[in-house]
Amino acid sequence: MKLIFMTCAQSSAVDSQTGRLSLFHLLEQVQATSFPTAMSLTLVGMFAREAGEPDDQSVRLKVELGETAIFDSTVNFSFRGKQRSRVLMAMNGLAIPSAGKLSFSFLSGEGAALGAPWEVFVEQAPEPQESARTT
Repeated sequence: MKLIFMTCAQSSAVDSQTGRLSLFHLLEQVQATSFPTAMSLTLVGMFAREAGEPDDQSVRLKVELGETAIFDSTVNFSFRGKQRSRVLMAMNGLAIPSAGKLSFSFLSGEGAALGAPWEVFVEQAPEPQESARTT
């Protein structure tokens, strides 16, 4: 099985008639006003299966902040007789303890990376500046 692409967005929608996926506000860099903070996002992966591979598959989704794993879970899905399968993971309230680089990775059952990770840089938002007083 091969990961064709992965991306991360603030939200998504799937058209009920065509099955087309729309992603809104791709996440590459975000600012948080304080830490810890929680993020809601949709992670999308498109997988292609190799000849002879079964319809039903599982991968691991691992999310790391720097070198620390903050989420690690098995994701089960089916190709349903097709060559490709799209996996959407809605993550509501992902706890982010501090600023840093978030890496989202799909891994095989043996722990090998399936494609390149998606990275999101989480920064501390600047303090709001006081507006100048006029007299």
